[in-house]
Amino acid sequence: MRPAGRAALSLFVAATLCAAPSGADEPPPLPPPGPTSPSPPLAPPSPPPPPLRPAPPPRPAPAPYAPSAPVATDEAATMNCERGYVERVYRSAKPSVVRITRPDGGLGTGFVFHSRRHIATALHVVDLGRGVRVELPEGKTLEAEVVAWDDEHDLAILELPEDAQAPPLEPRWHVAVGAPILAIGNPYGDLPRFSKELEGLLNYSVSQGVVSAKSSAYIQTDASLSPGNSGGPVLSCDGRVVGVADRLLESRIGFAVPIWHLSQLAYHIGERRYAGRWVPKDGALGLVVHSDVATYVGFYLGGSVVGWDRVALTARIGMSFAGKPETSDPIVDRSVRRFFGELTLGYRMLFFPYAIPTYLTLGAGALGTVDRGEETRLGIVYDAPGCPGAATCVPRLAATTDRIRGGGVQPLAQAVLDFGSLEVSYGYALDVLHPKVSTHRLLFGLSF
Repeated sequence: MRPAGRAALSLFVAATLCAAPSGADEPPPLPPPGPTSPSPPLAPPSPPPPPLRPAPPPRPAPAPYAPSAPVATDEAATMNCERGYVERVYRSAKPSVVRITRPDGGLGTGFVFHSRRHIATALHVVDLGRGVRVELPEGKTLEAEVVAWDDEHDLAILELPEDAQAPPLEPRWHVAVGAPILAIGNPYGDLPRFSKELEGLLNYSVSQGVVSAKSSAYIQTDASLSPGNSGGPVLSCDGRVVGVADRLLESRIGFAVPIWHLSQLAYHIGERRYAGRWVPKDGALGLVVHSDVATYVGFYLGGSVVGWDRVALTARIGMSFAGKPETSDPIVDRSVRRFFGELTLGYRMLFFPYAIPTYLTLGAGALGTVDRGEETRLGIVYDAPGCPGAATCVPRLAATTDRIRGGGVQPLAQAVLDFGSLEVSYGYALDVLHPKVSTHRLLFGLSF
């Protein structure tokens, strides 16, 4: 093919392709503007539509209610007490609770603690400085002695000569106010000895209450803590010890020492030997008789401070009265009031311990008296001056009243017999200047 022909054919094909539509949806292109007519202005483009806000996620359906689990603490655990826990705790703890008897007849409670050979109790239960008897629930009785004590918190630990069968009770360090607790002890545990109707009761009995308040020194509770409960365990509903029963304020207000103090005391077992302490005791009120130049009858009030259950510092005060004595003197009337006081130091000896505890105290000291009164006598008087002996004297019988003033301090020796709640004493106060009118003193009193 010639070159001119090939060129013409190429132009024809190109023109044909340019005139063919590019697609049904594509508008034709605008013609280019001419030189004489301006192109019309283009309309501004429409703004893009605002972006759509994403739809919020669907709200999840509420889950069914379920109570939250308690915090795993000791205080929270004490609140989860099922019904019937008293029976369960009593059955598990009773074998570890003991009855403690003092040589003077006192009674308390204790429990196995720290090891099978050690008994925890209150110090005032075992503060005589003598050995005590520990009676186990199975009926076995053992002698025990104090091997650790805490005067500030009234706590003591005893040691047995052999292991107890029951295991030691476990401590609980914390307990919440309002938590239920129970106490095991021997309230008035000696009464069954004197009343058959009470046999099988009182000893190893249980009382229930709650923690009413607490401090670092005491746990207050409304559980019944009677005499004989002292030294016994106060337990939470899981069977662990939270305190040691110590004292009673009123019938429904009791106090226990937190177990933490007892656990600290266990570190000092065997460090010292306990010999006792000075305690006030042997208060007495009763009848007194003094016999010297006259016989005085009255009343007295006394008490002692006793150390180691062997040394007694005793003081007494009282008042007595004397009337007209049996005499040949012409005494019409006589009334004397005697105020007296005694202070003695004596040594106490214990006889018949546990069975019929009896104390005999021999001592010496001083007796002080102050006598005040009046005495009326009959006598002969003379009215005229210069009598007797004058010729004009006229004697007559008349009564004269004189004031009595006497007293002093005399050395005193005495013997005192205490058995049960009865006190009997004889004393001799020597009048150094007039031994024949020395004072014999008798006391008959009731101890409290």
